[in-house]
Amino acid sequence: ETVDGRRDGQELDVLIFTLKEYFASAESAVGALNDSFDSSLTDEQRQLMRELGAMVLSTEVALWHGRSIWRFQWVAQLIRDLASELNDNGQSMAIHLTKVMLSAAAVALLLAITIGYFLARSIVRDIIHVADVATQAAAGNLLARARLESDDEVGHMAKAFNIMLDRITALVSTEEERDRMQKQLVQFLVLVSDVGKGDLTKRGEVTADMFGNLADGFNLMIQRFSQLMKHVRQAAERVNSSASKLRDNAGQMAGTARHQAEESIKALGAVEQLASSMRQVTDTAGASSDAARQVLKATEDGRLAVQETVHDMQRIQLAVQRMSKQIKTLGDRSLEISQIVSTIRDIANQTNLLALNAAIEAAGAGEAGARFGVVADQVRKLAESSTQATREIADLVKVIQSETQHAVVAMEHETQAVEAGSASALRTGDVFKDISTIAQRSAELAQSIAAAAADQTVSTDQVGRSIKDFTGGAVATQKATDSARATVEDMVVLAEGLTTSVSQFKLA
Repeated sequence: ETVDGRRDGQELDVLIFTLKEYFASAESAVGALNDSFDSSLTDEQRQLMRELGAMVLSTEVALWHGRSIWRFQWVAQLIRDLASELNDNGQSMAIHLTKVMLSAAAVALLLAITIGYFLARSIVRDIIHVADVATQAAAGNLLARARLESDDEVGHMAKAFNIMLDRITALVSTEEERDRMQKQLVQFLVLVSDVGKGDLTKRGEVTADMFGNLADGFNLMIQRFSQLMKHVRQAAERVNSSASKLRDNAGQMAGTARHQAEESIKALGAVEQLASSMRQVTDTAGASSDAARQVLKATEDGRLAVQETVHDMQRIQLAVQRMSKQIKTLGDRSLEISQIVSTIRDIANQTNLLALNAAIEAAGAGEAGARFGVVADQVRKLAESSTQATREIADLVKVIQSETQHAVVAMEHETQAVEAGSASALRTGDVFKDISTIAQRSAELAQSIAAAAADQTVSTDQVGRSIKDFTGGAVATQKATDSARATVEDMVVLAEGLTTSVSQFKLA
């Protein structure tokens, strides 16, 4: 595209140079025609003859002379700058530069078409008008005149041509001179008519008289104009080829932009779905964090309860141990009581034996020992009662000792059970500590997941907005490329029309 742009700029430079030469040739032809009549014309008539140059420079063409050259130079420089900018900026500005190049190409094409159209229309129209007047003069009607009363260049041209006919009429003094000049005028008429029909291969016969000078200037003008038409045709073909390439490129760009828009829309839907999933993950992670905090609180409460239970079990264990010691002490005291009861029973047995011996001695003493016998009998009964009481006490002490022994064994079992319960409670407390630690970690992890999910949700939303903006840009780019493609289509049609218009001229 850069090479094509430079080549188009070179073509435009050639076209500008050709236009300048064309206008210079036209002015030379008019000057030659003016010189042939210079000796016989007044100053006013000489000025009018100079204005005969408006035959090839109509009002529109004269106005376009300076403007067209400046605009062609501006368009050529613009295309060069765009080509350089395209090479410097790279692919990031491709779409924008393509639009600008399309616009510049469209402006250049429209300028070329407009200039070619006005040149062809004005020149052909003016030549045909002069040809009509010349036809009448060639038919012998030297009174025929151009009926243009406008005060522009075309009107001045008509006045100058009318003055020329007046001078020709005045110069033709004889029939032979009139016939010769009429023949030359007919030949010039045929030449002008053929050129007016688009045949630029025709040339006038150059003679030594004023018609020879006019034919020479006209031939030079036709040669320059033929070269101009060649350059216009080449430029039109070049523009047509470039427009066709631009149309194909615009079609590819439109397809690419459409594909990008479709893919970005799909990506936008996927990101929106991902954002919805991330919001659900955020909500779930938040709920998990709340549940983990509740579990942490429950485990902490359970740990405290187990800790209280361990303390209670330890207090019970101490109480059972004290009771076990007291029961053991009571058992020891019951053993001491058994020993005392055994001693009392021995004493009672001895007392009973002594009372029996005393009764025997009292019975042997007769009356003197009767009272002593009663006392001995009472002592014996008391000893028997003491023996019976000590026997009952011994039985009761045995029962107490047996119950105490059972109580000691039971207390020992209970102490072991309390110790086992305390150990189990301690293990349960350790388990609750582990559960509390795990719950704490789970809560922290759930909070981290919730925070990360929230950040991911924000990032996903930002990505979604970016993709949405990119989608809008892709859609806008698609519309722009479609519009550019339509513009290029119009350019192709205009270029084909310009080629068709230029092809009507027959070139050497």
